[in-house]
Amino acid sequence: MDKVLELLKDPRLTYPRKRHELAAAAENSLPYLKVGPQVQALLDSGVIDDLGEGHAPYRPRYILPDYVKFIRQGSRHLDLAPPGDLYEAVNALLILYRHVPSVTGYPVYLGQIDDVLERFVDTVGPAELERLLRMFLINIDRTLPDAFVHMNIGPRATTIGRLVLKLEGELKKAVPNLSLKFGPETPPDFARQAVAAALETSKPYFVNHQELTRVFGGDYGIASCYNTLKIGGGSFTLVRLNFKEVARRARDFEDFMRDKLPEAVDGLCELINARIRFIVEEVGFFDASFLAQEGLIDLKNFTAMAGFFGLYEGVQALTGGLRMGHDRAADQMAEAVMARAHELVKAHPAAHGEAFGGKIGVHAQSGIDTDVEVTAGVRIRIGDEPGLFDQIRLESTLQRFFDTGVSDIYIFDSTARDNLDGVLRVVRGAMKHGLRIMALNTSDSELIRITGYLVKRCDAERCLRGEQVREGTVKLGADSLKNNRTLERRVRTFREGECQ
Repeated sequence: MDKVLELLKDPRLTYPRKRHELAAAAENSLPYLKVGPQVQALLDSGVIDDLGEGHAPYRPRYILPDYVKFIRQGSRHLDLAPPGDLYEAVNALLILYRHVPSVTGYPVYLGQIDDVLERFVDTVGPAELERLLRMFLINIDRTLPDAFVHMNIGPRATTIGRLVLKLEGELKKAVPNLSLKFGPETPPDFARQAVAAALETSKPYFVNHQELTRVFGGDYGIASCYNTLKIGGGSFTLVRLNFKEVARRARDFEDFMRDKLPEAVDGLCELINARIRFIVEEVGFFDASFLAQEGLIDLKNFTAMAGFFGLYEGVQALTGGLRMGHDRAADQMAEAVMARAHELVKAHPAAHGEAFGGKIGVHAQSGIDTDVEVTAGVRIRIGDEPGLFDQIRLESTLQRFFDTGVSDIYIFDSTARDNLDGVLRVVRGAMKHGLRIMALNTSDSELIRITGYLVKRCDAERCLRGEQVREGTVKLGADSLKNNRTLERRVRTFREGECQ
């Protein structure tokens, strides 16, 4: 009860944030899910981590409703008829967003917004269209104050997509997060507009649409940080494994690959399946949710995510100090470790997981605010990045093992804003090499990409001073700035037409 009282008295927390934290405290007053002693030992030692999802999960971690279907059919539960114009469509979306659960308490996926709204463009005039879309984005920022709220556009240019990029560049807010599905069908002028927006606001992400369409065999969405999941589905849970901690427990590389990593992945997948069964069988989420009853989500489109992080430090420990991105032997080991981890995860069936052929998804976990001296996902440690193209080549090799989300972040100096075509060549080259998701930013941007989400510098500074901020993710970002050397990423400079 002392913790509850602390929450009630915390002046930094807004009322909605207190309510969310109190709900989590109530959930965690229940006993933890039943798991075997080996799994509990892995949790206690930090080898695996449930990312604070709660002792008794009562909803999937990430949900991606089919918003196009919602717009076409309306909702009986919400007493909404199919919208007939842009006003009704925006109103309907804003209503539904408040009813989509997630681990954060806010919807992590706002839809492929150009597909959802483009059909209504001609129902209003041009000035009215821009004004209404601006109010829509402002409403999202103010009523869904969480940087894991994520919107998608592309790959084709649309009126809505172009306006979203224009308005995001003007509003310069951390919410919503934004991804552009980028492919051969993306027009050059639209791509340049996206590059300009990204260098100003660190959004949108650039997503390899051709590659991910191949992986998913159909519709997919980017949710939360950069989680790649099926539309009309989502992920039950995300549990992560720390390569650094596994490596510390191994006698040598052979012991790591033969014994320690398989034991850790077995525990990881056992915990994932226990969480899935609780949501589906004990809580009966899909039996009770109107999203399922109205066909906006379907159990067969859900998977779960086995997350991995700390590969850089794990390889360092196993090689006696070799560095990914600098030593060929380290790069080769990193690829071998990820191939083995992928193989081990895919050997485990996913409970109630028809997506991905009934297998658990593999995810490059982006790190959390309390991580110290351990690198997110399979990235190269901040401040130790090699040349740009060496980094892209290595990350492209590693990213192919991840079907439910992976990304890397590339920082340019301010002169990149004068060389949009040069930056676009970098993006096209990265996608050609197989990089699946990449974020761009400039070193002087007010918006900082922490791991996968964004915070404003001024908001982070206010939080560090103990002031109240609207977005709960600002505290996560402020702590990450302290703990994870986020502002020390290598800054790339164009010199004589070449990027260093």
